Amino acid sequence: MQCPQCNAQLDDDTIFCGNCGKQIAPFQAQGATVAYKRGTDDSELPTILTSGPSSQRSGPQTPVRNYVPVSDTPPFSSPPQPPSRKSNNGRIILYAVLALLVIAGGTLGVVALIKNNTSSTSNTTGNTPVVSNSTGVVNFRDSLNGSGHSNVVTISANGLAAPGAGSKYDAWLVDTQLEHTIALGALTQNKDGTYSVKASNGNNNLLGLGNKVEITLEQGSVTLPTGRVILSATFPPLAFIHIRHLLVSFPNTPGNIGLLVGLLDQAQKLSAASQLLQSLAGGSNTSAIHCAAQSIIDIAEGTQGSHYQQLSNNCAAQNITQGGDGYGLLGTNGYIANGQAHASLAATQTDTTISIRVHAGHVSICLENMKGWITTIDHDAQALFNNPTNTAKVQEIVTLANHSLNGVDTNGDESIDPVPGEGGANTAYFHADLMSALVLAPSSK
Repeated sequence: MQCPQCNAQLDDDTIFCGNCGKQIAPFQAQGATVAYKRGTDDSELPTILTSGPSSQRSGPQTPVRNYVPVSDTPPFSSPPQPPSRKSNNGRIILYAVLALLVIAGGTLGVVALIKNNTSSTSNTTGNTPVVSNSTGVVNFRDSLNGSGHSNVVTISANGLAAPGAGSKYDAWLVDTQLEHTIALGALTQNKDGTYSVKASNGNNNLLGLGNKVEITLEQGSVTLPTGRVILSATFPPLAFIHIRHLLVSFPNTPGNIGLLVGLLDQAQKLSAASQLLQSLAGGSNTSAIHCAAQSIIDIAEGTQGSHYQQLSNNCAAQNITQGGDGYGLLGTNGYIANGQAHASLAATQTDTTISIRVHAGHVSICLENMKGWITTIDHDAQALFNNPTNTAKVQEIVTLANHSLNGVDTNGDESIDPVPGEGGANTAYFHADLMSALVLAPSSK
């Protein structure tokens, strides 16, 4: 498959181009607005960007064996003389020495060739070769049932040789500061020769439980790694601080949830509140419409907003109680502004990667889209709050709340891209997950 934007060659199941970041395959696009489903399956995980060497390297080059030429021209130009016994013996000795030199040179060449091939392609642990050009990818995502955040990890490795009898490859999540290790399970070989494992730790956010992933070669069943480390990857410590702020925890959010975790939750609540408003707009209950408008304002602005008001007991009596978590999507200290700030901080640290920079940019674009849509929603809700009988803007509120959550396909290509006017909260969250992806490389241990 070929990228339609930069013409780079891609795998058939690629969603995002690893060269330019263009989305190739659609999310679950249906009509003008596309609902994105959290917890995509493994086939939708894109290849992350890396500036390192390709995992598909050519085989080792065989060095040319040393060659000692033997001239066909006699060393003297004078006419040959009848050989004496003494000269015959000298020639025999000379030819013998030359033959020994040729044999010795060839032997040294063979030894050097074997040594070079062995050192360049494998090291051995027992009977299992460890291929030096093996690589792997680690992806974190939410569980399919939505019961946790970044609580599922998928690891895929290629270029590994089959382990010897009684041996296997095990994956581990390591916290190097607390010296704590979590077993992620044994890798199994797939039909295409790659090795993979998918694991979770209940509802626990794995990004908060470790900063390094290792694959070791183990003998038998083990609960902690004791074998040789084959592949490993460590989160860049400075950039990882801000990736955790987006996906794990942040100091001043309700319950210290991650900024994009909170943003996604509030975008879902905003969409639900707009649909409730739509169901009320066709009736004559202006009191309920008044409460529904206030609910939308409270979710959008949070307690810091100038139009925030707690919902009254009258609203509760009409089963309208959703006022958001108080943090707010808008404002200088809301989920959108702080999400953009920490995506930028992750992208600009000295140890950041190309992949982090690219996907942080995608996150920021989606959040900017949300800011524009939700600002319009907030203004429309204020007008409706002041005049509950004028429901002309209700459909706009519903449509923009849906865009804020799911994004919108503006160009009809059945794809919601992280570009101006398309990506929303789900797309932003998806690309934040990609900021946490790792590339495994051979370990020197």
